[in-house]
Amino acid sequence: MKKLLVSGILLLILGMSNGFAQGINFQHISLEEALDKAEKENKLVFIDFYTTWCAPCKSLAKFVFPLKEVGDLYNKEFISIKLDAEREGAPAARKYNVSSYPTLLFLNSKGTAVYKDTGSLPTDAFIELGRKAVASVSSEYSLVKLKEEYPKRQNDEHFLKIYFNKMRDYGQSPSEGIEAWLKVQTEIEEDDVDMMEFLLENKNDLVAEGKAEEIINANFDEYMDIATRFEERRLERLKLSLVSKTLEKARQTRDPRMMQIFLEKWKALPGNDKRKSDLMAFEMEYLRMTGDKGEFSDLAQQYMEDIIAKNAPEQVKENDHKKYLAFKKDFEANPSRMGKFKLGKYEKGIDTYYLLKVINVNARTYMRFLGETKKNYKVVEDWIDYGYDLVSESNYMMDNLKSDLLSKIGKEKQALELKQLAFDHWPETDKSRSAVKRQLDQMKKSLSI
Repeated sequence: MKKLLVSGILLLILGMSNGFAQGINFQHISLEEALDKAEKENKLVFIDFYTTWCAPCKSLAKFVFPLKEVGDLYNKEFISIKLDAEREGAPAARKYNVSSYPTLLFLNSKGTAVYKDTGSLPTDAFIELGRKAVASVSSEYSLVKLKEEYPKRQNDEHFLKIYFNKMRDYGQSPSEGIEAWLKVQTEIEEDDVDMMEFLLENKNDLVAEGKAEEIINANFDEYMDIATRFEERRLERLKLSLVSKTLEKARQTRDPRMMQIFLEKWKALPGNDKRKSDLMAFEMEYLRMTGDKGEFSDLAQQYMEDIIAKNAPEQVKENDHKKYLAFKKDFEANPSRMGKFKLGKYEKGIDTYYLLKVINVNARTYMRFLGETKKNYKVVEDWIDYGYDLVSESNYMMDNLKSDLLSKIGKEKQALELKQLAFDHWPETDKSRSAVKRQLDQMKKSLSI
């Protein structure tokens, strides 16, 4: 009887273990260890890039990853790991251009991306994604093979069309392939309605200073003549789209030449001569890409001096109050859930919040790019003081910023006090609050408090 009881307990424990192991077995190892293991086991690496605040990430983790049918495929074919893109996974996220969450990335054992998708997927689609990732490796048109062939087949319009379509399938940017295909294609006349439709369909992947822009400029009037009213509106936005996508491309690739092209095109847009602050911000980005620290320092200081000079704290507060009253009047006439949310923003000061964000971003960028030294801290300290002039009490954003920067220059105790203040006043509904709490706990641990 006793043996039967023990056997029953063992079977129950084993059954529970199997139940817990049914889904994806995410291994608690580094990316490098996962790549080594994948090579030994002849598998791919699957990475779930997530953040703590990402709702679709939590949905996948709760409803899809634990399922047996998902685990059956993923445990067989992949070494699976999870990486927080804002913490330990940040270097890998930068390397693989991860910018939305969740990003579902598949690598071969050499660390080369073979397949990629983003967003939460239903179970069937997620399983199909895994199958596609496996199939892509042995395919004639695998991502690795396509990238190997691409430089050698710049005059092959058939290959180039396959290339840019497959890049999109694999979650890669098709921009370069589209440009290459447009240069050599003989399939569509450039002034034809089919070309207009192709350009509109692919507008999110077109950048300035290339064949696409050349075709648009040469045939714009013709396209407007043959377009429907809806297409006319899309065509009117197409040139602006080219400029904005060029900026995206420059930021993704950290390419100074691409950033310079964007700057030239942006300056030529109507009305931008009045937006000096925007121009200076873009020029600072360009200087960071080129590594010109001297020019960047001068321009960054001029930029912040201009911001502060044009936005006296009392005037900002007065403007904020006027905007709040105007928005409140509109909200009371047409109440809505979104309106109620925005009303809270206006009540706290919409311009004030914007200026605090500007200080936060520029101070961190200045210190990170030029060096986390006491000399550089003295420069940004004036900006932070201006932030306190805007909001003298419960200024959690400036407290948090000052805490982080003081910590960088070795003033740990003062940094801890400010971090505690920041956390105490941080809005409970703000997604960043949990990250601030982790930082606070780590600082206390480091100082043994």
